Order: sequence, then structure tokens, then C-alpha cells
Amino acid sequence: MEYIVDFLILGVIYSAFFFKRWRIKSKDKFWVLNLLYLYICLVLFVTLMPFRLPIPGIMGTNNLFLQTINWVPFRDLFQNYGNAVREIVLNVIMVMPLGFLVPLVKKGNIFHISIWTFAFSLSIETMQLFYAWAGSHASRTFDITDLITNTFGGIVGYILYLVFRPISERVLAQLRK
Repeated sequence: MEYIVDFLILGVIYSAFFFKRWRIKSKDKFWVLNLLYLYICLVLFVTLMPFRLPIPGIMGTNNLFLQTINWVPFRDLFQNYGNAVREIVLNVIMVMPLGFLVPLVKKGNIFHISIWTFAFSLSIETMQLFYAWAGSHASRTFDITDLITNTFGGIVGYILYLVFRPISERVLAQLRK
């Protein structure tokens, strides 16, 4: 039930703020923007949902939340924690679509995509830290490795965009017809 409310909120945000603005754009931009929004919703589903709303008197109950931060890059991998390689690969794959989709919407180079993916990842990691501070039951935490691997995933996505740009331009041209 928690997820239904979260997706309803994301649907209201889409309807209220994006749909009308995006509809007046070209058909190809409209579809790419919608795909980008859907992608972001799915990433939020995997990383932050169910959303936690601040509750007065309960927020900030975890005074040890700063101890949950991992500031050592690839610590889990070097210390042979279970599933470390899997998490790294999944973090790279998770942000690859952002590196591919953003250049379809906004012109930029690899530096711009790196900044976009880093900012996107930082916002997710910061929210996870906020959840830890709030005493959330979720076992999510701020991890520097996630920032690195997510940013790398965005760069890989951008490189794939460059490789497949001729094909994507043909597909977009077909959508324009």
C-alpha cells in the first residue's frame, strides 16, 4: 500500500508540473522526457521507496546516523563483503540510462553528464542519509562507492549514447513522422 501512495504522488507531480509543459514540445522530446521521468521513478522505487515523511517528535531519533556513512571507496569489495561485486555492477547499470537519455533532451558533453549523474546520485545518497537520521527502518546508507559507481554508470551510458547516436537519431526521426 505504501508504494501505491508513492506512485500516486509521482503521478500527481507529473500531471501538475510536467505533462502540460512537455506536451507542447516536439513529439520525440515529449517521449524522451516521459521515458526519463519513468526511469527516475523506477530508480526512486529501487533506492528510496517507500518515501518517509518527516514526523514531528520522531525525526532525528538516530543520533548515530553519521556512523552509517561509508567514506572508504570500494570498502565492501576490498573487505570481501558478500555481494560487493554485484552491488557495484548494479549501481553502474542503474545509472546508465540517465547517461543515455539526458543527451537526448539536453545537449552536453561527458563533463556535463558526469555532473548530472553525480548530482542525481548525491541526491539519492543524501536522502538515504536523511532516512538513517530519521530512524527509518530501511537499511539504506550513504556510500561513497555508490557515488563513484553511479557516476561511472552515467559516463558509460553517455558513451553508449555516442556509439548509438546514429541509430537513435533515425528512431527519433521515425517518431517525428
